[in-house]
Amino acid sequence: MSRKKKNAAALILLLLALALLICFYIWYVNRDKKTQKDTDESDSSDSPIELVIMDTELINELHLINENTDIKLVLKEGTWIAQDDPERPINQSNVKSMINIIDQVNALRIINENPDDLSEYGLDKPLVYIQAVQSDGKTLTIKVGSRAVGASGNYALVNEDKTVYLLISTFETGLDYTDAELTDLGEVPDINAEEIYHIEVLKRDGDDFELLYDPDNAVIQTGVGLYSWMILKPYERPYAAEGYKVSELQPTYAAIDFTKCVDYKGSNPAEYGLDDPIASIFVEYYVTITEELEEPETDPETGNEVTTRTYQEPHNIKLYIGNADEEGNYYVRMEGSNPIYTMSKDKVDKMLNTDPFSIISSFISIPNIETVDKVDILIEGQPYTMEIKRETVKNEEGKDETRATYYYNGNEVEEKAFKGVYQVLIAAGFDAEIKKEIAADNIEPFLVITYHFNDESKSSVTTSYLPYDESFYIVDTGDVIRFFADKREIDDIAKSVIEFKGKEY
Repeated sequence: MSRKKKNAAALILLLLALALLICFYIWYVNRDKKTQKDTDESDSSDSPIELVIMDTELINELHLINENTDIKLVLKEGTWIAQDDPERPINQSNVKSMINIIDQVNALRIINENPDDLSEYGLDKPLVYIQAVQSDGKTLTIKVGSRAVGASGNYALVNEDKTVYLLISTFETGLDYTDAELTDLGEVPDINAEEIYHIEVLKRDGDDFELLYDPDNAVIQTGVGLYSWMILKPYERPYAAEGYKVSELQPTYAAIDFTKCVDYKGSNPAEYGLDDPIASIFVEYYVTITEELEEPETDPETGNEVTTRTYQEPHNIKLYIGNADEEGNYYVRMEGSNPIYTMSKDKVDKMLNTDPFSIISSFISIPNIETVDKVDILIEGQPYTMEIKRETVKNEEGKDETRATYYYNGNEVEEKAFKGVYQVLIAAGFDAEIKKEIAADNIEPFLVITYHFNDESKSSVTTSYLPYDESFYIVDTGDVIRFFADKREIDDIAKSVIEFKGKEY
């Protein structure tokens, strides 16, 4: 092919390519315009249609009907009350929420301007009916039907308009209050967990539980000043509780709140199992009060002027626990009041099922050495004695002071050695709780420790350790047997006494 023909062919191909590009450009530009036009039309069709605007300051009557309630409310002296039951306490906050939903009614779009059959839209039997009346006579009525198919919202009729509109779903979900939710819960005590000082749980079936803050406790074997919390139930005698574990427990009993009021009159407690409650929960706590003094006073220690007085006022609350509802939440009633509420299953279960052993001090007997005169010890029947003899003497300044002399099996020993063994003795701890009844009457103890105290009554406390298996000794404090001690630890105590060699003190 000649060069001339080749150039002509190339030119034709270029012209064809240019023509194709021009056609594509024209198509692309027109396509964007069409898309924009469609978008604009769509946006226009989805723009809200303003139907009614209410003045929330003037609304003074409401009538709500749904599956769970039929209630007429009227506003009197700034408070919403039930027209047919004025004594019923109404949840003002929930009423205000309803008003905020209906203050402006906009439709997403028109569905049918002249429907033949309202049942197609669920409007023959509306899910929600609400009527609001203003003091100037203006009225709003909304009937909310079924959820729209393929759209987010509900079919609805507004006022006397026969047109079916599509409203946002809030007009269904936001007006779905029950009678219980529209009943006010009243004042619930605001308890500061750290200010709780007494807890008692009494059960119709099962073990009771009681915990008391008693910094001046008289249960001397726990050690003076070491423990302030005492477990009084379910055990046969008080046991010390670990303070840090109690502080973790206190919020459980401070979290008293109700989910709803099911019967504000409380006229039929048997219906809720409150004629014979499954349990009661009693909590005592302090409320810190600060008040202004009528006249300023002078602080005797600092000399500064004082204008306020702060003190702690004791309060208490007692809850009776009834049956559970369909959701598992419990019916409850406060002592001294009529209303019956529901309370979260999780919260009530936590209060009812505190494990006393989980907060017990692990030390079996830990008396302060200053309160002890003598310790008698039996190891497989062999007696050992540790004794402290005290006398009052004059020091170099002529003042009275107490001088202690230490003895082991009648022989005087060094204070350091004596206290080292004593530290081992009082370290004996509970290792596990016995879950079944054990008969220990005929078991000879491996180790018996008796502390004799220097109080006025010359009291004493004895603990015996009985063989059980390769891992545990049974702890016998003279009451019902409830605990095991680690065998290795008790064996080490016996060894320490026999060798009279304890911890470095």
